Amino acid sequence: MAIQKLPNKTRIYYLCQFIGWGGYGLAMSVFSYLYRTPHELPQNEIISNISLCVVAFGLTHFFRIIFKRNAWIEYPLPKLVAVVLFSNFLMSALYVATTLLITGWFGLDLNELGWEDISLLVVNYMTLFLLWSVIYFAIAFFSRYRREEIERLKWENALKEFELNKLKSQLNPHFVFNALNGIRSLVDEDPIKAKSAITQLSNILRNSLLSDRARTIPFSEELKTVNDYLNLEKIRFEERLRFSNDLDPNTFSIQVPPMMIQTLVENAVKHGLSKRVDGGNIAISSRMEKGFAEIRIDNTGTLAGTDSDGFGILNTLHRLELIYNKPDLFSIVQSGPEVVSAIIKIPIPSK
Repeated sequence: MAIQKLPNKTRIYYLCQFIGWGGYGLAMSVFSYLYRTPHELPQNEIISNISLCVVAFGLTHFFRIIFKRNAWIEYPLPKLVAVVLFSNFLMSALYVATTLLITGWFGLDLNELGWEDISLLVVNYMTLFLLWSVIYFAIAFFSRYRREEIERLKWENALKEFELNKLKSQLNPHFVFNALNGIRSLVDEDPIKAKSAITQLSNILRNSLLSDRARTIPFSEELKTVNDYLNLEKIRFEERLRFSNDLDPNTFSIQVPPMMIQTLVENAVKHGLSKRVDGGNIAISSRMEKGFAEIRIDNTGTLAGTDSDGFGILNTLHRLELIYNKPDLFSIVQSGPEVVSAIIKIPIPSK
Protein backbone atom coordinates (compact mmCIF):
# COMPACT_ATOMS: atom_id res chain seq x y z
CA MET A 1 0.00 0.00 0.00
CA ALA A 2 1.50 3.33 -1.10
CA ILE A 3 2.18 5.92 1.59
CA GLN A 4 0.48 9.21 0.78
CA LYS A 5 2.65 12.28 1.18
CA LEU A 6 1.35 15.09 3.35
CA PRO A 7 0.30 18.28 1.55
CA ASN A 8 3.00 20.92 1.47
CA LYS A 9 1.13 23.26 3.86
CA THR A 10 0.70 20.45 6.41
CA ARG A 11 4.40 19.55 6.23
CA ILE A 12 5.31 23.19 6.84
CA TYR A 13 2.93 23.31 9.82
CA TYR A 14 4.51 20.25 11.46
CA LEU A 15 8.00 21.56 10.78
CA CYS A 16 7.14 24.90 12.43
CA GLN A 17 5.61 23.07 15.41
CA PHE A 18 8.72 20.95 15.91
CA ILE A 19 11.05 23.93 15.55
CA GLY A 20 8.93 26.22 17.75
CA TRP A 21 8.27 23.90 20.67
CA GLY A 22 11.65 22.24 20.34
CA GLY A 23 13.27 25.67 20.58
CA TYR A 24 11.11 26.46 23.61
CA GLY A 25 12.21 23.24 25.33
CA LEU A 26 15.83 23.97 24.53
CA ALA A 27 15.50 27.49 25.91
CA MET A 28 14.00 26.14 29.16
CA SER A 29 16.88 23.68 29.51
CA VAL A 30 19.53 26.34 28.85
CA PHE A 31 17.88 28.69 31.35
CA SER A 32 17.76 25.94 33.99
CA TYR A 33 21.40 25.10 33.34
CA LEU A 34 22.54 28.71 33.70
CA TYR A 35 20.29 29.35 36.71
CA ARG A 36 21.94 26.62 38.83
CA THR A 37 25.19 27.09 40.68
CA PRO A 38 27.25 25.14 39.87
CA HIS A 39 25.93 24.81 36.32
CA GLU A 40 24.29 21.45 35.84
CA LEU A 41 21.15 19.98 34.27
CA PRO A 42 19.81 16.78 35.84
CA GLN A 43 18.62 14.05 33.49
CA ASN A 44 15.16 13.99 35.03
CA GLU A 45 14.74 17.71 34.24
CA ILE A 46 15.80 17.16 30.59
CA ILE A 47 13.18 14.42 30.27
CA SER A 48 10.64 16.65 32.01
CA ASN A 49 11.30 19.50 29.57
CA ILE A 50 10.95 17.17 26.58
CA SER A 51 7.68 15.83 27.99
CA LEU A 52 6.32 19.34 28.48
CA CYS A 53 7.22 20.28 24.90
CA VAL A 54 5.33 17.22 23.69
CA VAL A 55 2.33 18.29 25.81
CA ALA A 56 2.45 21.83 24.39
CA PHE A 57 2.69 20.40 20.87
CA GLY A 58 -0.34 18.18 21.53
CA LEU A 59 -2.45 20.96 23.06
CA THR A 60 -1.82 23.42 20.23
CA HIS A 61 -2.37 20.70 17.62
CA PHE A 62 -5.72 19.83 19.23
CA PHE A 63 -6.55 23.55 19.23
CA ARG A 64 -5.81 23.63 15.49
CA ILE A 65 -8.11 20.64 14.86
CA ILE A 66 -10.98 22.34 16.72
CA PHE A 67 -10.26 25.61 14.90
CA LYS A 68 -10.44 24.01 11.45
CA ARG A 69 -13.38 21.71 12.24
CA ASN A 70 -15.54 24.57 13.52
CA ALA A 71 -14.31 27.10 10.91
CA TRP A 72 -13.42 29.70 13.53
CA ILE A 73 -11.84 31.83 10.81
CA GLU A 74 -15.40 32.61 9.61
CA TYR A 75 -16.46 33.93 13.05
CA PRO A 76 -17.04 37.66 13.59
CA LEU A 77 -14.01 39.26 15.25
CA PRO A 78 -15.56 39.74 18.77
CA LYS A 79 -16.71 36.11 18.87
CA LEU A 80 -13.36 34.88 17.54
CA VAL A 81 -11.42 36.84 20.19
CA ALA A 82 -13.64 35.46 22.98
CA VAL A 83 -13.31 31.87 21.76
CA VAL A 84 -9.53 32.15 21.35
CA LEU A 85 -9.07 33.69 24.82
CA PHE A 86 -11.16 30.98 26.45
CA SER A 87 -9.35 28.24 24.52
CA ASN A 88 -5.97 29.67 25.50
CA PHE A 89 -7.01 29.77 29.14
CA LEU A 90 -8.02 26.09 28.98
CA MET A 91 -4.76 25.16 27.25
CA SER A 92 -2.77 27.08 29.84
CA ALA A 93 -4.61 25.47 32.76
CA LEU A 94 -4.16 21.99 31.28
CA TYR A 95 -0.51 22.70 30.62
CA VAL A 96 0.10 23.86 34.21
CA ALA A 97 -1.74 20.82 35.59
CA THR A 98 0.31 18.55 33.35
CA THR A 99 3.48 20.40 34.40
CA LEU A 100 2.75 19.74 38.08
CA LEU A 101 2.08 16.06 37.38
CA ILE A 102 5.18 15.58 35.24
CA THR A 103 7.54 17.51 37.55
CA GLY A 104 6.16 15.64 40.56
CA TRP A 105 6.64 12.36 38.75
CA PHE A 106 10.27 13.21 38.00
CA GLY A 107 10.91 14.34 41.58
CA LEU A 108 11.17 18.07 40.91
CA ASP A 109 9.98 20.66 43.43
CA LEU A 110 7.14 22.48 41.62
CA ASN A 111 4.54 20.63 43.73
CA GLU A 112 5.40 22.95 46.62
CA LEU A 113 3.90 25.94 44.77
CA GLY A 114 0.88 27.69 46.32
CA TRP A 115 -2.34 28.67 44.56
CA GLU A 116 -1.06 32.20 43.87
CA ASP A 117 2.04 30.78 42.20
CA ILE A 118 -0.06 28.37 40.18
CA SER A 119 -2.39 31.19 39.08
CA LEU A 120 0.64 33.21 38.00
CA LEU A 121 1.90 30.22 36.02
CA VAL A 122 -1.48 29.93 34.27
CA VAL A 123 -1.32 33.60 33.27
CA ASN A 124 2.27 33.28 32.07
CA TYR A 125 1.59 30.20 30.00
CA MET A 126 -1.61 31.76 28.67
CA THR A 127 0.59 34.55 27.29
CA LEU A 128 2.75 31.92 25.61
CA PHE A 129 -0.23 30.18 24.03
CA LEU A 130 -1.69 33.54 22.99
CA LEU A 131 1.54 34.28 21.16
CA TRP A 132 1.25 30.93 19.39
CA SER A 133 -2.39 31.71 18.50
CA VAL A 134 -1.52 35.15 17.11
CA ILE A 135 1.17 33.65 14.86
CA TYR A 136 -1.10 30.81 13.75
CA PHE A 137 -4.05 33.09 13.01
CA ALA A 138 -1.85 35.59 11.18
CA ILE A 139 -0.65 32.81 8.88
CA ALA A 140 -4.21 31.46 8.49
CA PHE A 141 -5.64 34.87 7.60
CA PHE A 142 -2.78 35.57 5.20
CA SER A 143 -3.29 32.19 3.47
CA ARG A 144 -7.01 32.84 3.22
CA TYR A 145 -6.44 36.32 1.80
CA ARG A 146 -3.96 34.99 -0.75
CA ARG A 147 -6.33 32.18 -1.74
CA GLU A 148 -9.23 34.63 -2.17
CA GLU A 149 -6.95 36.98 -4.13
CA ILE A 150 -6.00 34.14 -6.48
CA GLU A 151 -9.67 33.21 -6.93
CA ARG A 152 -10.52 36.86 -7.60
CA LEU A 153 -7.77 37.16 -10.20
CA LYS A 154 -8.93 33.94 -11.86
CA TRP A 155 -12.49 35.26 -11.96
CA GLU A 156 -11.37 38.62 -13.36
CA ASN A 157 -9.25 36.88 -15.98
CA ALA A 158 -12.16 34.65 -17.01
CA LEU A 159 -14.41 37.72 -17.24
CA LYS A 160 -11.82 39.55 -19.35
CA GLU A 161 -11.50 36.56 -21.69
CA PHE A 162 -15.27 36.50 -22.07
CA GLU A 163 -15.38 40.22 -22.88
CA LEU A 164 -12.48 39.91 -25.33
CA ASN A 165 -14.15 37.02 -27.11
CA LYS A 166 -17.38 39.01 -27.27
CA LEU A 167 -15.55 42.02 -28.72
CA LYS A 168 -13.71 39.87 -31.28
CA SER A 169 -16.95 38.16 -32.29
CA GLN A 170 -18.33 41.61 -33.20
CA LEU A 171 -15.46 42.33 -35.60
CA ASN A 172 -16.13 39.83 -38.35
CA PRO A 173 -19.85 40.59 -38.96
CA HIS A 174 -19.08 44.31 -38.94
CA PHE A 175 -16.24 43.96 -41.44
CA VAL A 176 -18.00 41.42 -43.68
CA PHE A 177 -21.06 43.66 -43.96
CA ASN A 178 -18.98 46.58 -45.25
CA ALA A 179 -16.82 44.44 -47.54
CA LEU A 180 -19.79 42.67 -49.15
CA ASN A 181 -21.46 46.01 -49.82
CA GLY A 182 -18.36 47.07 -51.74
CA ILE A 183 -18.25 43.81 -53.72
CA ARG A 184 -21.96 43.98 -54.52
CA SER A 185 -21.47 47.29 -56.31
CA LEU A 186 -18.86 45.64 -58.60
CA VAL A 187 -20.73 42.47 -59.60
CA ASP A 188 -22.61 44.02 -62.55
CA GLU A 189 -20.18 46.82 -63.24
CA ASP A 190 -16.92 44.82 -63.42
CA PRO A 191 -17.14 41.04 -62.79
CA ILE A 192 -13.35 40.59 -63.05
CA LYS A 193 -12.73 43.15 -60.33
CA ALA A 194 -15.53 41.59 -58.29
CA LYS A 195 -13.81 38.19 -58.55
CA SER A 196 -10.54 39.76 -57.44
CA ALA A 197 -12.35 41.44 -54.54
CA ILE A 198 -13.85 38.12 -53.44
CA THR A 199 -10.34 36.60 -53.40
CA GLN A 200 -9.13 39.48 -51.26
CA LEU A 201 -12.07 39.02 -48.90
CA SER A 202 -11.40 35.29 -48.70
CA ASN A 203 -7.82 35.96 -47.61
CA ILE A 204 -8.99 38.42 -44.97
CA LEU A 205 -11.62 36.06 -43.59
CA ARG A 206 -9.14 33.20 -43.42
CA ASN A 207 -6.73 35.35 -41.41
CA SER A 208 -9.59 36.57 -39.26
CA LEU A 209 -10.73 33.03 -38.41
CA LEU A 210 -7.21 32.02 -37.47
CA SER A 211 -6.71 35.15 -35.36
CA ASP A 212 -9.88 34.45 -33.36
CA ARG A 213 -7.98 31.70 -31.57
CA ALA A 214 -5.34 34.08 -30.20
CA ARG A 215 -5.45 37.08 -27.91
CA THR A 216 -2.61 38.74 -29.82
CA ILE A 217 -0.71 38.13 -33.06
CA PRO A 218 2.54 39.54 -34.52
CA PHE A 219 2.19 43.01 -36.01
CA SER A 220 3.53 41.63 -39.32
CA GLU A 221 0.54 39.26 -39.55
CA GLU A 222 -1.90 42.07 -38.83
CA LEU A 223 -0.30 44.13 -41.61
CA LYS A 224 -1.14 41.41 -44.13
CA THR A 225 -4.82 41.73 -43.25
CA VAL A 226 -4.61 45.54 -43.43
CA ASN A 227 -2.96 45.45 -46.87
CA ASP A 228 -5.58 42.98 -48.15
CA TYR A 229 -8.31 45.25 -46.86
CA LEU A 230 -6.82 48.38 -48.44
CA ASN A 231 -6.32 46.57 -51.76
CA LEU A 232 -9.94 45.51 -51.58
CA GLU A 233 -11.06 49.07 -50.90
CA LYS A 234 -8.74 50.35 -53.62
CA ILE A 235 -10.90 48.49 -56.14
CA ARG A 236 -13.94 50.34 -54.88
CA PHE A 237 -12.45 53.82 -54.40
CA GLU A 238 -9.83 53.67 -57.19
CA GLU A 239 -7.73 56.88 -57.27
CA ARG A 240 -9.64 58.38 -54.37
CA LEU A 241 -7.81 56.05 -51.96
CA ARG A 242 -4.07 56.51 -51.58
CA PHE A 243 -2.11 54.68 -48.88
CA SER A 244 1.50 54.36 -47.77
CA ASN A 245 3.57 52.71 -45.02
CA ASP A 246 6.49 53.92 -42.90
CA LEU A 247 7.27 50.96 -40.68
CA ASP A 248 10.12 50.20 -38.33
CA PRO A 249 11.13 46.54 -38.93
CA ASN A 250 11.79 46.20 -35.19
CA THR A 251 8.04 46.50 -34.58
CA PHE A 252 7.07 43.57 -36.82
CA SER A 253 7.39 41.02 -34.00
CA ILE A 254 5.41 43.12 -31.51
CA GLN A 255 2.21 41.37 -30.43
CA VAL A 256 -1.00 43.28 -31.21
CA PRO A 257 -4.69 42.40 -30.82
CA PRO A 258 -5.91 40.73 -34.04
CA MET A 259 -8.01 42.82 -36.46
CA MET A 260 -7.46 45.96 -34.34
CA ILE A 261 -5.36 47.90 -36.88
CA GLN A 262 -7.65 46.75 -39.70
CA THR A 263 -10.68 48.03 -37.78
CA LEU A 264 -9.08 51.46 -37.31
CA VAL A 265 -8.08 51.62 -40.99
CA GLU A 266 -11.65 50.70 -41.90
CA ASN A 267 -12.84 53.44 -39.56
CA ALA A 268 -10.52 55.92 -41.33
CA VAL A 269 -11.92 54.94 -44.72
CA LYS A 270 -15.52 55.11 -43.57
CA HIS A 271 -15.37 58.41 -41.65
CA GLY A 272 -12.56 60.13 -43.52
CA LEU A 273 -12.06 59.26 -47.17
CA SER A 274 -15.50 58.02 -48.15
CA LYS A 275 -17.07 61.39 -47.32
CA ARG A 276 -14.66 63.38 -49.52
CA VAL A 277 -15.16 63.78 -53.26
CA ASP A 278 -11.42 63.80 -53.86
CA GLY A 279 -10.76 60.97 -51.41
CA GLY A 280 -7.61 61.16 -49.36
CA ASN A 281 -4.54 59.46 -47.91
CA ILE A 282 -4.02 56.74 -45.34
CA ALA A 283 -0.53 56.35 -43.87
CA ILE A 284 0.43 53.61 -41.44
CA SER A 285 3.62 54.09 -39.44
CA SER A 286 5.29 52.35 -36.53
CA ARG A 287 8.25 53.04 -34.30
CA MET A 288 9.85 51.78 -31.13
CA GLU A 289 9.79 53.96 -28.03
CA LYS A 290 11.07 53.35 -24.52
CA GLY A 291 8.78 50.73 -22.99
CA PHE A 292 6.29 50.55 -25.86
CA ALA A 293 5.78 50.41 -29.61
CA GLU A 294 3.75 53.18 -31.24
CA ILE A 295 1.51 52.37 -34.20
CA ARG A 296 -0.07 55.34 -35.97
CA ILE A 297 -2.81 55.52 -38.60
CA ASP A 298 -3.06 58.94 -40.29
CA ASN A 299 -5.94 59.69 -42.60
CA THR A 300 -7.26 62.70 -44.46
CA GLY A 301 -10.23 64.18 -42.63
CA THR A 302 -11.34 66.02 -39.52
CA LEU A 303 -12.37 64.88 -36.07
CA ALA A 304 -15.70 66.61 -36.62
CA GLY A 305 -16.47 63.92 -39.16
CA THR A 306 -15.29 61.07 -36.97
CA ASP A 307 -17.64 59.16 -34.69
CA SER A 308 -15.61 59.05 -31.45
CA ASP A 309 -18.23 56.72 -29.95
CA GLY A 310 -18.26 54.48 -33.01
CA PHE A 311 -17.63 50.76 -33.15
CA GLY A 312 -13.96 50.88 -34.13
CA ILE A 313 -12.98 53.45 -31.48
CA LEU A 314 -14.83 51.87 -28.56
CA ASN A 315 -13.74 48.36 -29.55
CA THR A 316 -10.10 49.46 -29.61
CA LEU A 317 -10.35 51.21 -26.25
CA HIS A 318 -11.99 48.24 -24.52
CA ARG A 319 -9.69 45.59 -25.96
CA LEU A 320 -6.49 47.45 -25.11
CA GLU A 321 -7.64 48.06 -21.56
CA LEU A 322 -8.67 44.42 -21.08
CA ILE A 323 -5.44 42.98 -22.49
CA TYR A 324 -2.85 45.34 -21.01
CA ASN A 325 -4.61 46.66 -17.88
CA LYS A 326 -3.38 50.17 -18.61
CA PRO A 327 -5.20 53.40 -19.50
CA ASP A 328 -4.25 55.88 -22.20
CA LEU A 329 -2.97 53.32 -24.72
CA PHE A 330 -5.17 54.70 -27.49
CA SER A 331 -5.90 58.22 -28.66
CA ILE A 332 -7.39 59.85 -31.72
CA VAL A 333 -6.38 63.46 -32.43
CA GLN A 334 -6.50 66.15 -35.07
CA SER A 335 -2.76 66.22 -35.82
CA GLY A 336 -3.03 68.61 -38.80
CA PRO A 337 -5.52 70.87 -40.59
CA GLU A 338 -6.75 67.92 -42.68
CA VAL A 339 -5.18 64.96 -40.85
CA VAL A 340 -6.73 62.72 -38.19
CA SER A 341 -4.34 60.40 -36.33
CA ALA A 342 -5.25 57.25 -34.42
CA ILE A 343 -2.34 56.30 -32.14
CA ILE A 344 -1.91 52.95 -30.39
CA LYS A 345 0.77 52.27 -27.80
CA ILE A 346 1.60 48.60 -27.24
CA PRO A 347 3.50 47.99 -23.97
CA ILE A 348 6.67 45.92 -24.39
CA PRO A 349 7.25 43.43 -21.54
CA SER A 350 10.52 44.05 -19.73
CA LYS A 351 13.05 41.26 -20.15
